[in-house]
Amino acid sequence: MVKARQNDPLSTILQESTDLVGTTLEQIEWAESEIDAAIARHPTQGDLLYHGFGLLRPTHRLMATEFVSRSHYRELLDRLATGKDTRPGTAAEVCCACCEASLVAPLSSTAAGLYFRMWESAFPDMPPVTDRTQHYEALDSSSIDAVEAASRRTLARENRIVGDVSCTGMHHGAVVPCTYAAAGAKATAPTSPTHRHLSARQPAATPGSKAEPAFEFEPPGAPSVGGPNL
Repeated sequence: MVKARQNDPLSTILQESTDLVGTTLEQIEWAESEIDAAIARHPTQGDLLYHGFGLLRPTHRLMATEFVSRSHYRELLDRLATGKDTRPGTAAEVCCACCEASLVAPLSSTAAGLYFRMWESAFPDMPPVTDRTQHYEALDSSSIDAVEAASRRTLARENRIVGDVSCTGMHHGAVVPCTYAAAGAKATAPTSPTHRHLSARQPAATPGSKAEPAFEFEPPGAPSVGGPNL
């Protein structure tokens, strides 16, 4: 029997493919677990949350880490359950962008403050990055607010909505009285910011007023180099 070479390209590809499949299956399990937890938090929105599985897609390589993925999923599900817009970037996505940016160049004081704020928001059960978060907030909170809003816009995903829901009345193989079953017909999810389209024109800015910046979207496969401009 011929012994496989240690640096055999085919072996490397197969190993990477195996690792990818394993990670993907784990991420599906994490998503389903977070859906169950969200339904427990928002029992009246159980049907909508069940059909929100399509929102829960990793958007960064660091989401191969469980606590990062779970935070991302949790924020999206809570937004969905409470009628908030699911398209803007999550705290976990902002953390991933800050991490990428920090590898390119040192973060500014405001960007560092954003990183610390988003870390504590996304990962409250993890050790804090620093014990000086309150120091940054006291010195620069308004600037951090502005950069957070800009980062969430920049990291937004245009198609991260539930939209129309089709249900056969079966959840996980069991017959359920799903709100969206409609005797097996296609049903539309309730109108909420989650289901809006961005094509609607914004009111023209009046003289002397500041126009709200439009949402900026990145295709899932083409993130900006270094993340948002920090």
